[in-house]
Amino acid sequence: MENEFNFDLEDIENFKINPEVWLHTLLAITGDKDKKAEMLRQVTQKTGFTAEEMNVILKTTIGVLINQTRAN
Repeated sequence: MENEFNFDLEDIENFKINPEVWLHTLLAITGDKDKKAEMLRQVTQKTGFTAEEMNVILKTTIGVLINQTRAN
């Protein structure tokens, strides 16, 4: 699979994200019922997680990103 995000998947120690960008993106996706349904379909298909598990992961991730952006 081609690396679409242009980062080294082997260099986990130096992997960084922009929490504000990720938070805005996730909020935009979850705020649109069609986009959220499509995202859940794709992720559940590729990972084997259930939609319920993905909703927990999504809510937890958003919570973590909110805390990180508040700290900055």
